[in-house]
Amino acid sequence: MTRTNTSYAISHRGVVRQLNEDSFAEISSHNLWVVADGMGGHEAGDYASQLVVDAIRAKVLNYTYEELTVDHIVSAVKKANYDLKQYSHYHLGGKIAGSTIVILFIKNDEFFVVWAGDSRAYLLRDGDFTQISSDHSQVNELVAQGVISKSEMGSHPLSNVITRAVGVADDINIDVIKREVRSEDMFLLCSDGLTGELSDQEICSMLDGQSVIDTGLALMHSSLVRGAKDNVTCIVVVYNGVDKPVMDDEFDSLSEKTVPLFGRQLNRLP
Repeated sequence: MTRTNTSYAISHRGVVRQLNEDSFAEISSHNLWVVADGMGGHEAGDYASQLVVDAIRAKVLNYTYEELTVDHIVSAVKKANYDLKQYSHYHLGGKIAGSTIVILFIKNDEFFVVWAGDSRAYLLRDGDFTQISSDHSQVNELVAQGVISKSEMGSHPLSNVITRAVGVADDINIDVIKREVRSEDMFLLCSDGLTGELSDQEICSMLDGQSVIDTGLALMHSSLVRGAKDNVTCIVVVYNGVDKPVMDDEFDSLSEKTVPLFGRQLNRLP
């Protein structure tokens, strides 16, 4: 048996970092995928990203797929923001523990991207590769203002400064995009560890519409070969034109065994 919508997730701490502060979730029963990137340089980044992912998963699974709406997902992110602020207050002495978030949700012939921060969502459709999300970062604002060019973003001294994240402020401003979804659309969700090593053109060249596993492995391998200075996480999703998802326990167990052991690595809470 094959999945109605095929996905593959892979995460790695990278070559330099000692700890993986990225987390992800594939909630295939609800056509929902999540990537979270704990804020580097702050306290408990790995805990922050996992808390955000767990909060979203718990909220989503309170509803059936038929009941679930994008408003529920936005509410889950806001709940995660509150929970993370509370954790920072009571366990970190007020120090900030934050995480970016990017979510893909597919329902009723539409897809939704929900995000805060600079983890990205891309779409490959009919050979056209585009970034759906827009980075909430200092350098992206400078590009929008015409102060610097897009090619200067990676080398700019403010390249690691993000302007939105879960757990940083009492209120979080979350962006949502809704568009029509088409059969054979390929989506990529990723942390900035991937885009920090590979250009959009390089990423596009590795997208293989025939195999999400091959695509995920190629992206990860290329980022590691480049030196992967940050944690790297990506989820590749192909929409096969059937809106009703197959439940996780209905998947062919043999097909699951083809996934490498590190392909579904999740951070563990301390």
